[in-house]
Amino acid sequence: MRRYCLRSLKVYSRAMKTTRSKNLFWFVAAILLLTDWMAIAQTASSFKETNDIAVVVNAKNETSELSMSDLRKILLGEHKFWRNRTPVVVVLRQPGTRERDEIVTIAARMADQDFRQHWQAMIFRGEASIEPLTVPSNGMATEYVSSSLGGLTFVAGKNLRPDLKVLKIDRKAPGEPGYPFK
Repeated sequence: MRRYCLRSLKVYSRAMKTTRSKNLFWFVAAILLLTDWMAIAQTASSFKETNDIAVVVNAKNETSELSMSDLRKILLGEHKFWRNRTPVVVVLRQPGTRERDEIVTIAARMADQDFRQHWQAMIFRGEASIEPLTVPSNGMATEYVSSSLGGLTFVAGKNLRPDLKVLKIDRKAPGEPGYPFK
């Protein structure tokens, strides 16, 4: 009987360790997720204080930083997929808006008319099927990106939603000195 009790105690002890380990794992995982969520919310709110134009992607996108060269390649249709093979979908505001004009001028290094001609030529040559999606409002751009894993758009800090991820450009975030889209 004594051996049975000792064996039962050992089995119970192992089960408790396993249960404790599982509980500890889930507790730590919950804390990490909460911390990440709070960091994202805090980051989004800090960007709202700036009028810099943020490069924004879906929150589930693995990318957290782009070089200006990579951003230019994305805008010109030379870089068509994210690292996880998800197609990149560029969402731009209409011509004449600050977000579009600054991004096309600074990142693509061309006038809007040249940018449109570039995309029309790519479509004509069969190198692209469509040009970047153009929408009339920030709300439509951010809504599309929040629901599309491959979406990328450009939004002034004051219009930034907390459910989107802001990318650093050349290791600079909006509001930091040296950020290119002021």
